[in-house]
Amino acid sequence: MIHSQLSGEPVSISGKKEFAYTVASVDRAIELLLLLESSARDLGVTELSKLLGVQKSTIHNLLQTLLARDFVRQTESGKFTLGFRLMRLGASAADRLDLRRIAGPVLRELAEMTNEYVLLAVLSRQEVTIIDSVAPQCSTFIVPRIDFAHTFHCTALGKIFLAFGGEQIRQVILSQPLTRYTAFTLSTAEEIAAEIARIRSQGIAVSCNETIEGVTCIGAPVFNAHGSLAAAVSISSASARLSNDKYEEITNILKNKAAEISRMIGY
Repeated sequence: MIHSQLSGEPVSISGKKEFAYTVASVDRAIELLLLLESSARDLGVTELSKLLGVQKSTIHNLLQTLLARDFVRQTESGKFTLGFRLMRLGASAADRLDLRRIAGPVLRELAEMTNEYVLLAVLSRQEVTIIDSVAPQCSTFIVPRIDFAHTFHCTALGKIFLAFGGEQIRQVILSQPLTRYTAFTLSTAEEIAAEIARIRSQGIAVSCNETIEGVTCIGAPVFNAHGSLAAAVSISSASARLSNDKYEEITNILKNKAAEISRMIGY
């Protein structure tokens, strides 16, 4: 069982991977840390014992070991919460994250499953910067070159950064003239505001013939451990190839794979 931040009621731990070889005491200590992490308040020995379903003496021994290493700390109430050592561990883990390396296998899976071109982008100096791309093994579609620096309003990647990025980037981009590349390009502040609201609601951005006629891109956000936008991933295809069924299928795959990358970097 684990404690819910919202209700304060214990809920079952889910999503735990099963491995052939685990050390029971280590696993129990990790579950104890997860309980403290997910709880909105400090927890005592008796409550932790009930939630984990183990004896109080075992909980006491685990806590004393974690306390000695500063993984937990005891508050004035006599109960326990997470220790400051975990902050250093978290910061160190974040420093070692290589988004391109972590996301690479997922991007390749995405290209293989959809048979479409895949791009991974980050925001650098208020510009959309492509840091990785994967081409499908068999495709007659060639992705045209696009200058992403001035296409926030009409590319799927750019729209993701407008919708989920900070207010500052939105103000900078929307204060500039919005180039109309095709008859389908959104070019007014009102149109962009409505588009941003739609993207936030659906969790997906679409650019259909907006930058280059005949090309459709679909984008999804990647969030980091702090819940902030870390990157955007997109699929590019010939518009004529995207029937309603095909569009729905690859959109669902894209959202799932973007969420998978988010989980891998701590979201």
